[in-house]
Amino acid sequence: MNPYDKVHELVRAIKESKEVKEYMELKEELFKDEKNKEMIKDFREKQVEVQTLLMQGKDADPEKMEKLQSLYQILATNQKIKDFFDKEVQFDVMLSDIYKIIGEALKDIME
Repeated sequence: MNPYDKVHELVRAIKESKEVKEYMELKEELFKDEKNKEMIKDFREKQVEVQTLLMQGKDADPEKMEKLQSLYQILATNQKIKDFFDKEVQFDVMLSDIYKIIGEALKDIME
């Protein structure tokens, strides 16, 4: 058994999953509108800024946190964008679960 072949099989299964298909459909629909695309891009840039600070053990500026929260609330008034973010979270949870399963299964090798 070739592990690389199995990884490619896993990637195909992920891409064919309900979570990814629904996410990609919403993304394609939303990104047809340049305004939606730019707002989501702006939100993500601000989100990455805050996450980077937190990962570095630094406190995020309360003003930045407030702006990020406000931007999310504005974006979430658009039901399709809210659904898109929800699907994105579902996808992230699925990937986290997969990483966790792999990590736990290989734990004895890594120790």
